[in-house]
Amino acid sequence: MRIGSTVLLHENKCIQSYNWEYFRPLGTLQSVINSLEEYQCDEIAIIRPVRKKDSLDIFKKDIIELQRLKTMTPVSFGGGIRTIEHLNSLNNLPIERLIFSSAFLDENKELIGKAKDLFGHQAIQCLLPLLRKKEELFVYHSSLSDYVPIKEINIEFINELANEIILIDTKNEGKENKFDWSLIDDVPFDWKKIIISGGIGKSCIAEAHKKKLASVLIDNKVLHTEYSISGLKHAIILS
Repeated sequence: MRIGSTVLLHENKCIQSYNWEYFRPLGTLQSVINSLEEYQCDEIAIIRPVRKKDSLDIFKKDIIELQRLKTMTPVSFGGGIRTIEHLNSLNNLPIERLIFSSAFLDENKELIGKAKDLFGHQAIQCLLPLLRKKEELFVYHSSLSDYVPIKEINIEFINELANEIILIDTKNEGKENKFDWSLIDDVPFDWKKIIISGGIGKSCIAEAHKKKLASVLIDNKVLHTEYSISGLKHAIILS
């Protein structure tokens, strides 16, 4: 199982998000990545937290930050990739995987198919920000700026085209050891394809390891309270 971290890129700067609503500035993308590399992450997911309106111009400004990035850690990138023009602007970037959310929720087969042709099926990840309201499960649809019931989503479409699925516990984002495990029970995905994020801490990593999930992504804030990724893996092996 891989252990990585999420980095939220918003208007050319990195931020920490809490509960999918509140932001705190962290610094430049390169400085945050430099810090994470010291923690020996297996991977870093750089996500643009598109909540409301977005534009191609704003998107391209964030792409400039990616173009300048220097890192040896495998990078995934997503957030606001909604057209072929968005996709074409990602050429020659230091990224190995692409993260799509709205494209999967809108069943944009053309866009995801083009991404698959350019980067390969193994590079395609689906991001599902989840929230439980009473007994019903919802997923945040960024192009609508609202949550929609998970029962309205074409799960078969995601299973067919996504190599991995990132499930974010939006309620517990920014917290530690608070991930809601019922979320993975209520979505019919193979656990070996699932990556979890939001409320991840040491005990959550141990549980994810037992469940044989693909990966966990630790909030940048929480990661700095741990010694290193290698230290976490060693602790899990001994537990």
